[in-house]
Amino acid sequence: MQDILNIMGMTFLCQAPYPAFSQLINGIIGKEPKQNIRGGREYPSVKGSGSGNSGNYGRFCPIPLQWNDSTFRGTPVATRPPISAPGSPPAGIPAPLLVACCLTLVQYLGAYMRLPLVPLFANRLGASTVEVGMINAAFMLAATALSLPLGLMSDRLGRKRLVLAGMGISCLTSLFLLLARAPWHVGVIYLFAGVGLACFSPAMMSHVGDCVPPQFLGRAYGWYTSALYLGMALGPGLGGAVASGGFPLAFGISAAVTGAGVLFGAARIRPAPPAPGGPAPGGALLADFREIVRTPAVLACWLATFFSTYAWGSLFAFFPLYARDQGISVAHTGLIFTVQAAANALFRIPAGNLQDRTGNRRLFILLGNSAFGAFIALTGLLREELPLYLLFAGVGAAMAATFTAIGALLSESVATRVRGLAMGGYNTCIYGGFMVSAASLGVVIERWGYAAGFGAAGAACVLSTVAAAGLLSRARPS
Repeated sequence: MQDILNIMGMTFLCQAPYPAFSQLINGIIGKEPKQNIRGGREYPSVKGSGSGNSGNYGRFCPIPLQWNDSTFRGTPVATRPPISAPGSPPAGIPAPLLVACCLTLVQYLGAYMRLPLVPLFANRLGASTVEVGMINAAFMLAATALSLPLGLMSDRLGRKRLVLAGMGISCLTSLFLLLARAPWHVGVIYLFAGVGLACFSPAMMSHVGDCVPPQFLGRAYGWYTSALYLGMALGPGLGGAVASGGFPLAFGISAAVTGAGVLFGAARIRPAPPAPGGPAPGGALLADFREIVRTPAVLACWLATFFSTYAWGSLFAFFPLYARDQGISVAHTGLIFTVQAAANALFRIPAGNLQDRTGNRRLFILLGNSAFGAFIALTGLLREELPLYLLFAGVGAAMAATFTAIGALLSESVATRVRGLAMGGYNTCIYGGFMVSAASLGVVIERWGYAAGFGAAGAACVLSTVAAAGLLSRARPS
């Protein structure tokens, strides 16, 4: 009778605002487990494992529905629960992922509208060729230096705040360009734009990983990166078209596009619940970073990313000059890059789907990155248009397989509370690879020629893949 009275009393106390206790009591009296307010289920432990008045029932423990392998490392769970509940893989695109793809498309569409215009705008203000290069270098420097710390901030402050901050900075960049009156104004504004990119990219990549279950990660990053590359492809053309009405019109439309995205994101992004315990103290930040760099899969992904973008940067910086020397027209050079971008975008969703079905992302990283490096190494040996079209299609397909797998493997290899830090390191490797490529390969090409430069870039990519394979062999299977 005393047990019955205890249960009745606890049930009375467990009305809202104590729903978790109410579920505990329901379990004791034999009801089916319920979904709790944090997305988990509550189950009784084995008989006799508990304490207190309930001798026949163990303690009830919430089992959070999170989808990273840190759950099984024997350490207390301190991660945000995922935004959407797991189960069988969704038949369509989950709503949070669809919102993320729309925002990514808008962000890169608005930002890349400025891409072909800023050098011309700076030149009109009196900037020399060297100064135009320094303006772009300032942008890349800010993105490289800040991606890691701002990715960490997304772990502490939430993805939504950093995503909206990045889009807001992109919008302000276009508006500030309307006020620029000297080349140094453009340099400062583009430094500010690099901060916006460093806010947006790691936070959005982490948000994509947060809002889908692990069996959907390949497809999720396939859709996300396809939206990204679609924005990159459409932005320059749209910017060039509207620039016929003048730079102010083009920059104004760019600001309007991104500003609309900020309003849409503020209304539609569903923020993840905060991690238990609030913001981590300074010592815990260092512990989080040590946890990341001691994860072999993360180091392998960072290594492969840096050297693949190092090789990729050789094409962006030097292929137009190589094509000109081979007598290939500017129109064909642009179309060759278009073929690469189209193949990259088209293969990402099928590649992600195949990765989810096979469950072997590591194989896609190793084979894709090796093929990518080999294709780039061959670039300097081809001198006619048709072989180069085919080669660049292969480059795009290899990139699709590699980068989709890297994003998914990074996401599932780390706890949610440090996912932003991992993605920040990934973005740092992307921008750093581009910077080092432009700085180092120019010397190689000037001294030994284009074939040597492209060959060195491709060889570095292939050798880094061998090192990544060694790291992945030490990583626990995902």
